[in-house]
Amino acid sequence: MVLSILIGIVSLAYGYSQEGFDDPALWIVLVGIVWALAHWRRYYWFSSVALFLMIFAAGYGVWQEFPLVWMILGALGGLLGWDLSDFTMRLRYAAPADDIEGMERRHLARVGIVAALGFGLAYISTVVQVRRLAFEVAVGLILLAAFGLTRLVVRLRRY
Repeated sequence: MVLSILIGIVSLAYGYSQEGFDDPALWIVLVGIVWALAHWRRYYWFSSVALFLMIFAAGYGVWQEFPLVWMILGALGGLLGWDLSDFTMRLRYAAPADDIEGMERRHLARVGIVAALGFGLAYISTVVQVRRLAFEVAVGLILLAAFGLTRLVVRLRRY
């Protein structure tokens, strides 16, 4: 979890500092430090606030045309940190008879697959650009993607 927070914070801060926004980069680093301290103190609610701030910072960076790879990595790191923080909180309620190591291993495998697919799709969306696409086709593709992602999430939750 700490590694995903670190990757997200460092990539966002680096992307902002590359564009000359040093003060927001310091604020982003401060959010990461507070997030780590909040997790250490078991204030798990702060992970949702930090996720919101990281997604907002990444979205603003994309809007201002900052280096896209750093903004994507920042958002992905924030999302992974939030998910793993929530998973840590849920593991506290696990029974001693549960296979906690197996649960951790399976969850990390699932999260790794989703993160790799998400990063790959985000990168492909920056490289591939379609000039003209009918509105009906675009709506159909969006519905197909939503259906596929829903099926993937439902299937991964069964395991």
